[in-house]
Amino acid sequence: MITKSKESVTAVIVTLLFVLACSVAVYFFSLKSLAEDELTSEKVKTEKMLSEKLALSKEIEKLKSEIVGYKGKSADLDKRLMSLETQLQQKESELKNQARKGETTIADYKKQLADLQAIRNKLNEEIARQNEQLVALQKENGNLKNTIAMMEETHEDLVTRNTVLSQLISENYGVEAHKKRNKLTVNSKRTKEILLGFDVPTEMTEKLSFKITSPDGKAVASNNSKTITYTVKEDFEFSDSEVMASINGTYASISDKRNKKRVVLTYKPEQKLAGGVYMIDIFSDSTFVGSSQIRLK
Repeated sequence: MITKSKESVTAVIVTLLFVLACSVAVYFFSLKSLAEDELTSEKVKTEKMLSEKLALSKEIEKLKSEIVGYKGKSADLDKRLMSLETQLQQKESELKNQARKGETTIADYKKQLADLQAIRNKLNEEIARQNEQLVALQKENGNLKNTIAMMEETHEDLVTRNTVLSQLISENYGVEAHKKRNKLTVNSKRTKEILLGFDVPTEMTEKLSFKITSPDGKAVASNNSKTITYTVKEDFEFSDSEVMASINGTYASISDKRNKKRVVLTYKPEQKLAGGVYMIDIFSDSTFVGSSQIRLK
């Protein structure tokens, strides 16, 4: 009996020790598993923080580079960029202080990244505004260039006119009416032709055109009528000036005829002329260079 009792006690003790050992093993296994989970969680957290920090650092450097690239475009834009650059420096300083104190969390990084995005949005707005101003200035500049081109063209035309007029100021004008056998007359009904002579620069002799306006206002132009012709003559002289038809032209002595030619216009009307004043206008291309007139009875 005693032996059986001892065996029972021993069995109980062994069983208890086995259960205790199993419990301890389970406890330590659970503790190890919990530690591993915490370590894994911390590792993931650390990696995520490093990822957020890296993204933040890249965004800061990218913004810095963009701000530097946009500088120098205009004084107004530089002023606005300086303000954004100051905000960026403040954010960078805050980030460094938090990292040094070990107080930075993932939420902090996300907030800083959101703040940087706000700065980027402001930068984009400023650049868009600057581009709009640039487009407006380019349009205005284009309008100014067109205006300048028109003014230059007008100036060239005025210079040409002035040159022509200055060359013709002292030209000799003479006009007379002829009847049969080239005799002078002032009688409109007997007039067979009207002659107008004047001096002109040599280079202009092939560019001349004329318009003759009769007393009733009707005009005849040389470019659409065969009744008006002109020739260039070296030695042309009018008839006796004392018996010339009434002339209202310009007379002046010419001191230098080296670059001048004498042009003689001939107008042979197809019908009999009426009494009154006949106005003769002279053009070089489309530029008016002078006029003369003759009165017939």
